[in-house]
Amino acid sequence: MFGHGPGRGHGHGASGGNPQVTLSWIPARGGQIPNGAIQVGHGVFVARAQHAGELIPGKASMGHHAAYVSYGGQEHAVSDYEILCDTHMQCFGCNYTWERCHGRSVPRGALIGGYSADRKPYYIGRSQINGEMVAGKVFEPHGCAYFPWGGQEHRSNEFEILVLKQ
Repeated sequence: MFGHGPGRGHGHGASGGNPQVTLSWIPARGGQIPNGAIQVGHGVFVARAQHAGELIPGKASMGHHAAYVSYGGQEHAVSDYEILCDTHMQCFGCNYTWERCHGRSVPRGALIGGYSADRKPYYIGRSQINGEMVAGKVFEPHGCAYFPWGGQEHRSNEFEILVLKQ
C-alpha cells in the first residue's frame, strides 16, 4: 500500500560497523498505535498517509480513529495510515534525535517521511501548535513545516526535524 522502509539514513548495528535500519513504517488503521511508535508529544505519534496523490507525514493520537495530515490549508483524517516505529530491541530511541531547524536547510540524516505529488521529499517535523506537540511535514523548498491541528493546516518556521544519528 505505502511501501516500507525508513527513508534515508541508517543507524549502526550491534557489531558497530554494519549499518542497520531500526525505524520502520508499520501499517495501521482505525486508531491503532503499534508497539515502538515514535512519540512526538503526550499520546501523539509520527504517522503518514496517502492523500491527494501524496504520501504525507502527520500525526496519530491516542483515542482517535484516524491519522491526520495537512494538505491544502486543511487537516484531513485518514483511516488507513502507517506509524513510524523504532524496531531496535536493545536501544529504543538511541538511533534518532530531533534537531531544531528553521529555513531551507534540512540537516544531514533527516528522515524522508513521504513525498509531494511531483515527488519532492517531505521530511518529518514536530512543533507545538496551541500548546500541543504535533508531527507534520517539512517541505524544504518552502523553508517551513506544515502541521495538522484543529481542522486546519498550520505553517511554522520554527520546528524540529527527525534525524537519524550518524
